[in-house]
Amino acid sequence: MANSIKSWDRGKLGLAGLAVTFVFFVSLHIFSNETFRTVSVDLTEEKIFTLSEGTKEILSNVREPVTLRLFVSAELVKQSPALKDYSRSVRELLERYVQLSNGRVKLEIIQPEPFSPEEDRAVGFGLHGIPITQAGNLGYFGLAGTNTTDDLDVIAFVSPQREQFLEYDLTRLVSNLANPKKKKIGYVSSLPVGADPMKRYAPWQVIEQLRQRFDVERITLENPIPEDLDLLLVIHPRDMDDTDRYYIDQHVMRGNNTIIFVDPYSEEATRGNQMQRQPPDDGSDLKELFKAWGIKYDKKRVLGDRIGAQRVSAGRNSFGQPIITDYVAWLTLSDNRIKKDDVVTGELEKINIATSGYLEKADGATYTMDPLLISSPESMSLDVANTKTDPKPTELIKNFKPTGKPFVVAARYTGKFKSGFPAGRPKDKIRKEIREAAIKKGEKVPDFQTHLKESVKPVSLIVVADTDILVDRFWVRDQDFFGQRISVPIANNADFLTNAVDNMAGTAALISLRSRGVTSRPFHTVDEIKRAAEHKYRSTEQALLQKLKEIEGKLKDLQTKETKEGRTVILSDKQKEAIEKFRRESISIRKELRSVQLALRRDIDQLDANLKVINIGLMPAIVILFAIGLGLVRRRNARRHQAAAAS
Repeated sequence: MANSIKSWDRGKLGLAGLAVTFVFFVSLHIFSNETFRTVSVDLTEEKIFTLSEGTKEILSNVREPVTLRLFVSAELVKQSPALKDYSRSVRELLERYVQLSNGRVKLEIIQPEPFSPEEDRAVGFGLHGIPITQAGNLGYFGLAGTNTTDDLDVIAFVSPQREQFLEYDLTRLVSNLANPKKKKIGYVSSLPVGADPMKRYAPWQVIEQLRQRFDVERITLENPIPEDLDLLLVIHPRDMDDTDRYYIDQHVMRGNNTIIFVDPYSEEATRGNQMQRQPPDDGSDLKELFKAWGIKYDKKRVLGDRIGAQRVSAGRNSFGQPIITDYVAWLTLSDNRIKKDDVVTGELEKINIATSGYLEKADGATYTMDPLLISSPESMSLDVANTKTDPKPTELIKNFKPTGKPFVVAARYTGKFKSGFPAGRPKDKIRKEIREAAIKKGEKVPDFQTHLKESVKPVSLIVVADTDILVDRFWVRDQDFFGQRISVPIANNADFLTNAVDNMAGTAALISLRSRGVTSRPFHTVDEIKRAAEHKYRSTEQALLQKLKEIEGKLKDLQTKETKEGRTVILSDKQKEAIEKFRRESISIRKELRSVQLALRRDIDQLDANLKVINIGLMPAIVILFAIGLGLVRRRNARRHQAAAAS
């Protein structure tokens, strides 16, 4: 055998080597696919392909089968390359969910065609279709999930605009199906949010919206807060005694998430007080609790913001004309004043607030504070007395002195907190007598809970320094629609509350999820070059354009000048010379303008050329240099061996 191989020529040996190499490569590819299918390395800066520990925990705790059906219309992704790439990313992410759930999450990929049974299923699940043809055919890119008890949860359209929250949306959907019981939300409020006399005892719109998704009930503080609540809302805590505050404190110490709305001056409470001929609202606070928890809030101070100020009518001037001016205490928060990388506020566009307070982190506090709503840097702290009863918007603007820093209106606090009652449960003679009387009657009375001096585990709180954010008149308008009164939102106030409740009522693992990075990355260096070029050349360009416009205007006037009778004027030699001069200047300016506009692109084109050189030429050059170096080393070693053999 060895002799026959030796007799082969170099050509046959080369072909045999190629064949062996090909077989080895294919075998290695098959082996690696089977062996390392679940092994991946995420080298992206923001780890966009790495699932969070919260998602892994939720998937590992799924006990009953959950079926996810991803509907992707082939024609829809064909028309949009970006959507095609995104749909592939979504599919790969869902496949990762299946792997981490140990098979309890099942994935089906469905491609609905127009007028097909698959399209009927998509419509039946409530997915949103978008037109993909002039004939009106619809394309789908949505997710429908079901469990063994036929509970349904859907993402009607998997929008690329929500890519940074994709993991949260998918994990929340799986969590809801794995734990289908409706979340129980309790609220404590001094405001009539559940039955407003000024609305014929109808609930506020925010409560109506919450009831569509959650089991919402009002909680009294006659006894400790029930342990079966998934979330507690505390709204404008006024006129509370120590026992009321103690029950709230111990609810938090037991690791229960809570959302708290306080306000230095409630516009709505004042309106209700005026109906009953009572003094204006004097604000709300949880002073002892906030002090112990490390949350700074002063109910004597109101936030003023010149940028976010709303336009209001401020009476009439001396001529009887209406005065329309900015009221710096009534604000509209938008753009970068709404945190865009938090699931609660990520997709909100506008929030209206009125005479809001502000929040700060106390010195030495160990929790994490994540602002959700902030003011602009053109803000300052105002005395609440200047906004009560008869505020003067024009005077506030006149005396306004911005601090140059933003103020926090709403924030998420995460960590372990100390009790506001380190000495234990406060004495309450009246409650004690009521309790003893109830026991004598044979009524069931809740047992006192063990006092806790600090939270048993990390807790999530959302604190909002405004209650008017919940009031209908600040975010919704009633309109007549063919005889029917319909409510039209003008701001995202209700969405803020719904998102916050949805997030905070989930498990700790779900709450821990944060926004992910996005797969489409901006070219920061190119953007910086563009901005620098704009700053350097744009003023010159504008000056040249203005000069060109003036010259062309003069030239046009000379060329089209006519007598009153409509006959063209015979131009003099000086006028002809002026026209020729203007034409030359026009041509010269146009050339200069083109040079400036080319300069705007020069640095970007140079960067593009450099990148092409690096990508196209650098790596081959490195390989060639490596090969040359390797050849030189081998030649030197061969010469050494020859010299050693000769000696």
